[in-house]
Amino acid sequence: MMARRLLTQRSVQFLSTLLARQSKRIPSRGLQVLPSKPETTQHTSRHLRPIGRHSKCQRLMSEWVYSKSLRPEFDMQEICDNIEQIAENVRHRKGDADVHEVVELWKRLKCLEKEMSDFQIEEDRLNLLKDQIRETEDAFYQSASRLPNRTHPEAPWGEEDEPQLVLLVGEKPKFTFSIRSHYELGEHLDIIRIKNLGHVTGHRSYYLKGAGAMLEHALIRFTVDRLLGRGFRAVTVPDLVQPIVFEGCGMRTKGLHTQVYQLDRRKHDRNLCLSGTAEVGLAGYFMDRVLDVEDLPQKVFAVSQCFRAETTHSAEAKGLYRVHQFTKVEMFCVTTDDQSECIFDELVAIQKDLFAELGLHFQVLDMPSHDLGAPAFRKYDIEAWMPARHGYGEISSASNCTDYQSRRLRIKYRSKEGDLRHAYTLNGTACAVPRVLLTLLECNQERDGSVTIPNALQLYMNGKTVITKPSSGLLHHTRL
Repeated sequence: MMARRLLTQRSVQFLSTLLARQSKRIPSRGLQVLPSKPETTQHTSRHLRPIGRHSKCQRLMSEWVYSKSLRPEFDMQEICDNIEQIAENVRHRKGDADVHEVVELWKRLKCLEKEMSDFQIEEDRLNLLKDQIRETEDAFYQSASRLPNRTHPEAPWGEEDEPQLVLLVGEKPKFTFSIRSHYELGEHLDIIRIKNLGHVTGHRSYYLKGAGAMLEHALIRFTVDRLLGRGFRAVTVPDLVQPIVFEGCGMRTKGLHTQVYQLDRRKHDRNLCLSGTAEVGLAGYFMDRVLDVEDLPQKVFAVSQCFRAETTHSAEAKGLYRVHQFTKVEMFCVTTDDQSECIFDELVAIQKDLFAELGLHFQVLDMPSHDLGAPAFRKYDIEAWMPARHGYGEISSASNCTDYQSRRLRIKYRSKEGDLRHAYTLNGTACAVPRVLLTLLECNQERDGSVTIPNALQLYMNGKTVITKPSSGLLHHTRL
């Protein structure tokens, strides 16, 4: 009995030390911040719960954590068996996860659960164990959620590695005159307004008007028609999504450099974020679902507004390349593990066909480990030639996320043998409108400042073949 009490005391001391060390890292993990005012806690989402009021960790971890029903389903056997390989993968992907800490917390949790299974335990000790298990679970899931996906063995490996060129399509346009940038063309043709918007929206925003707005609609309709022809199903997604779905997709909603806009919880009844890509809403559609293997692969797409904070200071601040809100057509697929490579190739093939039909000159790049982000197992970027930049700019990407997102969002399928397995998810940009639009304007400009419309889009522009400067009906903006 004395030995058990001594072991219990040491266990409590060990847990307190571990949680204290753990708490120093938690503020940057992207989970929801616990409101400082007690009266705001009545609006807690049923999907998230705060750490107990009398918990030892409340002073250390003022964050929202996963409720038991929505916790990720990590493959801890694989993690425990490959600690050093995973640690190396984290380093190469510039992650901040600590796999040794994850395993340590996991083992501690198993010890506590085993101790709790002792039916002879006193009631006071039982209540203490429940608190310890809950706190250790919270620390474990927050730590494990920061682990990145595995890296494809053929992807460029290492922090210094550059993207590997996979394919080069088309030729750079040649001009015999001094070219204009897309925003100069937009102002000349009166189809884009970028200047003097500080009193309306602030920087990195824009208006499309006249033929510019029609060109956006043409790009969307062109892309949608091609995706429907490839067997994709259209879905309309919400723009407001709960943070836990973002986290499940591998996107952090908190932190200094987050790209996610979040609504003020004090003024709304729950935590909601503005989606930066339809990938989040599409992944959420399949969240907590079990699909039949006969129904896979699922291939869907959505046209949505995308909202991004764009906190990085970039030379791209002027124009359409990096903006806070834009329209995008996004592809999303749910597959079995053995279907994912084939579907990844299909997504890239669709992207290549779309951009080739628009007459763009572009390159396909296999991205290195340090540029994959957290969820991608492998990622291809497509960069188009943008004359005014005198270089290439990203217009699209495709990612195979394997079971990274499905384990966090509990997306499963039932195999022919009847057992449940985690599905694989993939995503790809079919058309990021502003970047494709700026590329088309710059590559198809003429000496007089007009722009030739690609043949593939003329059908969607009511037969219009050239965008010229209008002679009347201009919507000019003059500051008072």
